[in-house]
Amino acid sequence: MSYQPLSKLKIGILGGGQLGWMLILEGRKFPFEFYVLDNKDEPACKIADRCFLEDQYKELVDSSDIVTFEFEHVSEKALDYAEEKGKIYPRINSVELKRERYKEKEFLRDHGFPVPRFYVANDGEEALKILKDEFNNEGVLKQSRGGYDGKGQYFIHGDVDKYQFIKNMKCKFVVEEYVNFDFEASIIATRSRREFKAFTPTFNYNEKGILVYNYGPYYNDKMIEIADRLTKELDYIGTIGIEFFVRGNEVLINEIAPRVHNTGHYTLDGAETSQFEQHIRAIADLDLGSTRILSPSGMVNILGVGEVPKDVLKFGKVYWYGKSEVRKRRKMGHVNIIGDNLEDVKEKIDNVMKLIYPQGLDL
Repeated sequence: MSYQPLSKLKIGILGGGQLGWMLILEGRKFPFEFYVLDNKDEPACKIADRCFLEDQYKELVDSSDIVTFEFEHVSEKALDYAEEKGKIYPRINSVELKRERYKEKEFLRDHGFPVPRFYVANDGEEALKILKDEFNNEGVLKQSRGGYDGKGQYFIHGDVDKYQFIKNMKCKFVVEEYVNFDFEASIIATRSRREFKAFTPTFNYNEKGILVYNYGPYYNDKMIEIADRLTKELDYIGTIGIEFFVRGNEVLINEIAPRVHNTGHYTLDGAETSQFEQHIRAIADLDLGSTRILSPSGMVNILGVGEVPKDVLKFGKVYWYGKSEVRKRRKMGHVNIIGDNLEDVKEKIDNVMKLIYPQGLDL
């Protein structure tokens, strides 16, 4: 075996939120430098080797050996420039699917992936007409551009009169069937230039379009097969999150996230390699780490609260993102939980939920 040194790469990250923060924390295991494009007060900028403002995107790209992104809704100019320079991983094709939701849906359908039945509407008036004609006024209207964590999504169950304001909206919509699923689940997977590895899927609990908690392992070979084929179709390099509806023996893709993902935070403590380290390994052209689950584990999001009681530490490990402003629904941190079995993990999640949200969730 020939000797090959671990190169001292300079990695640029577009976006300075908590995902970038955790990418850097996990990336510090390697002799790499990290540059971030965002406001200096954002979590990742606080620990980066250098922070660049948005109008300095060319300088960041030119200074970096590799560029990645912690969120798909970052500066399009920066993404396009990094693609032009051949430095961006994952490549721009995966991000383009997320710039407009209908492109993601059409790509998945046209490539034979299982998705709920949907139609694309050019404006709100057409969206409401499709909802009536095709779904008998029961379905989900999703604004095509800019929506995440439940933003720009309207769940309509016959109460269409409450949503007449949508008629005046002059933007594209995806009009989707309402899926009466048994539960939601997701998988975190990574592809490098040479190999593919997936973590065992997890059960997810979402409320009003935002993840509240998840736990696993949940064994489902179909999800692994879909992740393998999808990353091949996209010629993907990096970590990806794929969310599913599970209905009986059927799995339907709800959406994909071409980056590290909220449902993979448990890997920081519950897996041999975290999703963040795995992403760094993939884009830096290193061998992927083991995805072996060390124990049943889970995660609780800290949403819209500025502090948590110390007793939370009896049940899990707190990751506090250091954001300066508390807002409703904003992810301020998370709690990772490990246990002897799934029931142990679920019991600890229940305890953490009661401690963080004694009056119940306010989303």
